[in-house]
Amino acid sequence: MAEIIVWLEFVISKIPLPILEVWGRFSFLFGSLIAVFAYTGFTFRNGKQFRISREVWTWNLKSFYFFLITFISIFATGYLGSSIVLIPGAQTLESLKDLSVFLCLNFFGYPALLAVPFAYGLSDLIEGVPPDFLWDWLPGYFINPSLFWISYQMIGKSPSFSKVRVWVYYFIFVFLFLLLEPFLWGFLCSKQFGSEISYHTISSALIFTTGITWILAPLTTFLLFPIVKKIGYFWAEIPYQVKEVSITEPRMVWVSASKFGTSDEQYAEERTGISLQLFIVAPFVCLVLILVGITSYVTLKNAEESAYHMVEILHKQWSKNIQLQLSELESITGSINASPILLQQLLDVSMVNTQGKVYLLDSHLTLISSLSNEPKSSRLLETLRVELKKQASDLHYPETHLSFSVVTKKPLSRENWNANVSRFEIPKEKKSIYLVTLFPYSFYLSGVYTGNSESAMVFAWAILLSLILAVVLAELVTRPILRFSSASKSLAKGDWDFPVGESMIAELRGLSDAFRFMSRELKSSFERVSASQRMVMETNTNLEKIVNDRTVALMESNKNLLETIATKERILLDLHNAQNQLLLSEKLAALGQFAAGITHELNTPLGAISSSVRAMSEILKKDILLLPQFLEKLNHEELEDFQTLLMLSVNFGDRSSGLMSRAEKKERMAQLKEKNIPNPEDILDHLTSIGVTNWDSQIFSIIEKPGANLLLQNVVTLGSLYRLVYVVQSATEKASHVVNALKHYLYTDQSVVDSNSQHVNIPSELDSILTLYQAKIKKDVEIIKNYFTSDSCLADRDKLNQVWINLINNALQAMDYKGKIRISVTTESDFILTSIKDNGKGIDPEIQDKVFLPFFTTKKHGEGIGLGLDICKQIVEKMNGKIDFISDPTGTEFRVYIPKVMEGERV
Repeated sequence: MAEIIVWLEFVISKIPLPILEVWGRFSFLFGSLIAVFAYTGFTFRNGKQFRISREVWTWNLKSFYFFLITFISIFATGYLGSSIVLIPGAQTLESLKDLSVFLCLNFFGYPALLAVPFAYGLSDLIEGVPPDFLWDWLPGYFINPSLFWISYQMIGKSPSFSKVRVWVYYFIFVFLFLLLEPFLWGFLCSKQFGSEISYHTISSALIFTTGITWILAPLTTFLLFPIVKKIGYFWAEIPYQVKEVSITEPRMVWVSASKFGTSDEQYAEERTGISLQLFIVAPFVCLVLILVGITSYVTLKNAEESAYHMVEILHKQWSKNIQLQLSELESITGSINASPILLQQLLDVSMVNTQGKVYLLDSHLTLISSLSNEPKSSRLLETLRVELKKQASDLHYPETHLSFSVVTKKPLSRENWNANVSRFEIPKEKKSIYLVTLFPYSFYLSGVYTGNSESAMVFAWAILLSLILAVVLAELVTRPILRFSSASKSLAKGDWDFPVGESMIAELRGLSDAFRFMSRELKSSFERVSASQRMVMETNTNLEKIVNDRTVALMESNKNLLETIATKERILLDLHNAQNQLLLSEKLAALGQFAAGITHELNTPLGAISSSVRAMSEILKKDILLLPQFLEKLNHEELEDFQTLLMLSVNFGDRSSGLMSRAEKKERMAQLKEKNIPNPEDILDHLTSIGVTNWDSQIFSIIEKPGANLLLQNVVTLGSLYRLVYVVQSATEKASHVVNALKHYLYTDQSVVDSNSQHVNIPSELDSILTLYQAKIKKDVEIIKNYFTSDSCLADRDKLNQVWINLINNALQAMDYKGKIRISVTTESDFILTSIKDNGKGIDPEIQDKVFLPFFTTKKHGEGIGLGLDICKQIVEKMNGKIDFISDPTGTEFRVYIPKVMEGERV
C-alpha cells in the first residue's frame, strides 16, 4: 500500500503547484454552490425525471431516527477506521466513515445530510484534532457531504447495484468525487501545512483512502439495501414521507411510495407539518447539545489559558536561571565564549524538561551554543531564525514572546512551539546575545488535548443517551395520542367500542376516560337521532299537502311581484336618462370654459401675426422700393458702414427700442451736439431703434460722415422687417403649441375597440390641460409642478381628463384666479397619487361631508349645478380608484388615487 501512495504522490507532484491551487479553490467554490443547493432542500430529480424541484419532508419520529442512525454510524465507523492501520505511522482507514455517509444519505435522504457535519466534527475531535483545526475545516464539514449528495441525486431513489444504470451513475459520481474532494481538503489544509504538503501529500492520501471506500461501497450497499427496505427504513418507499414539487412549469409532484404524477387531492388529507413526537424530541436534544457544547468549550478554553500562563512562568524562571549562570560564568572566565564546553554543560544542567529547547544566538542570529543532544542545524532552528528576523524590531526589548509552527512532510506533522527570547548584555565585550527557550505546545497542552478527546467522548455519549431518552419520552407521550387518533377515525365510521388503552401519565389516563365517556354519549345521541329521523319521516307526509297549498299562494304573489318590478325598471330607466343629460350638461360646461380659454390663447398670437404682416406690407410698399436705388449710390466705404450697422440691427433681434434711460439719452444728445453732427435727434432715435447703446469709436466715425442719417434710415427699415418676422415666428410657435396641446387632449387611441381603457401618463395629460388653461393662469396664478413618477395607469383617458379639468377649474375659482396651485404626481404602493392643492380660503368644516353629494354647490346661481365632484368621484371609482380631500383655511388639496399598470398588465 505504501508503494501506491508513493506512486500517487509522484503523479500529483508532476502537476504544477499553481494549477493544483487553482483547482483546489475551484473545488471549494463549486462544492460551496452544491452545498447551498443540498442544504436548502433543492433536488434535480422529480421522480425519475431530471427537473429542478424542492423536497418537502414530513418531519416525524422516523425522520429523527434517520438523523440518529446516521450520527451513530459515522461516529462509530470514524472511531473504528482510525484504529485500522493501513501504513504504520502514516495512514489509517479513517475514511471508513465516508462509506457510512454514502450509505446513510442514499438510504435515509435529507435528515442524514443534516447529521453529517456534526458527526464529522465530533469524530475528529475524539481522534485528537485540535479545536482550532476544526474551526478552519468547518466549511469542509458541510461541503464534503454535499458531494455525496450528488450520488443521492443520481441513485438515491433506487440504490440497487443489480442494475446497470446504477453502476453507470455510480462511476460518474466516483469520478466527480475523486476529482473534487481530495483537492478541496488540500485547499482547506493549506493554511496549516502549506500548499505543497497539502496538495502533494494530503490530497494523494485522500485519493488512496477514498478509493478503498468506493471499492467497498457497491458490495456494502448490495448487502444492506434489502435489509433497510425490509424493515421499512428506505426513504423513497415510506408513504408520504417526502414529496418533490417542481419549480418549473408544468408543475409536477412526486410523492414517496406512490405513482409519479400523483394529484394534490390524493395526499391532501395526509398529516403535514412537524409531528408531535418530533416536537417533543427536538427541543430536548437541542438543549442538551447547547449545554454540553458550551460546557466543553468553557472547560477547554480555561484549561488552555491556565497551561499557557504556566509555561510563561516556566519560561521566565528558566531564562532567569540561565542568565544568572551566564553572569557567573562570565565573572569566572572573563568571557562567555571562552569555554564552549562549560557553556554547553551550563545549558544541559539548567534544562527543566526533556521536551524543552534552549539556544544562545549572537546579534546576527548565529548559533553560539545549545543543549548537547541538539544538532547544530535543524528545521526547528532554521524556522526560529526566520521568525526572529520577521520580528527584528521586537528583539531590542529585554524580553519577547512568540509562537510559530514547524511543518514536516515525512511523517506529516505540524508542531507548534512557544518561545521566549531574552536579551543578555555582555558589558565587557560590549555586545549582546539572545537567550531563546522553547517548549512545544504538546508539552503543556497534551493534557488539554487528552481532556479534549475525552470530553468529546463524553459529549458523544451525552448526545446518544439524550437522543435515546428523547425517543423513549416521545413514545410514552405520543403512543396514547396516536391511539386516540385511530379511535376517532373508527368512531367516525360507527365503531363505538374501539379500545383506547391506558397510560401511566395521569393527564393521558384522564383523556382516555373522557374519550370513553364521549363515545358512550355519542352512541346514545346517535340512537336518539335515529328515532327523531323516523318521526320526521312520518311528519313529512303530512307536510306535503300544506306545501302544495303554500306553493299556489306563492305563485300568485310572484306574479304580482313581477309586475311591480317591471314598473320600477321603467322608473329607473327614466332616472338613468335624466342623469345622463345632467352629466352631459356638466361636461359641456367644462368644454365651454375650455373653448373660451383656447379662443383667447389663439387670438393673441393670431393678432400679433396679423399686425406684423400689415406693418411688413407697408414697409415693403413704401420703403423697400427705394432700397436698390440707395444701395447703388453707396461707395465702398459707405457700403461697409451700412453692413456694420445692419449686422448690429440683426443681432439686436426682437428687443424693442428705448432701452436707454432719460439721463443716458441726454448724455448721448450732448455728445452728438458737441461733435456738431447734423440732425442729432434723428441720429439718436435711429441708433436706439437698431439697439446701438454702446457707442465706440467705430460708431462715431460712421455718424460723423455726411449722409449718415439716410444710411441709418435704411438700416432701421431692414431691421424692422427682421424684428417683425421674429414676432410672426414667435406667435406661430405659440399658436402651434396650443394646437398640439388641444390635439393631445382630444386624441383617442384608435387601437382600443372594445374598451376605452388605455395606458395613460398622468403628467403628460396635466401639462396639456394646463396649456389650454394658459389664458386663465398666466397672469396672477402660479403653477408649481412636482412630477416624481413615470409610471402609467390603465384608465379611460377622456374621462380621467374630465376629472383634472373639474379639479383645476374648482381650484382656480376657489382662489378667484389669483394664487398658487401645487400639482404633484407620485407613486404610493399600487396606486398613482395625483394631488391638486390651491391656497384659497378652503371649505367650511360644516359642509365638507357634502361636497361629493349630487347637486350640492357653493357657487353662485348659473356657475354650476353641483355635479362636478360627484362626476369625478364616479369616474375615479369606476377605474377602481378613490378620491378624497384635505381642507383648512389655508387652502384645499384634492387627492386622486388611480391603480398603476402592473408589470405584464395589458389593455
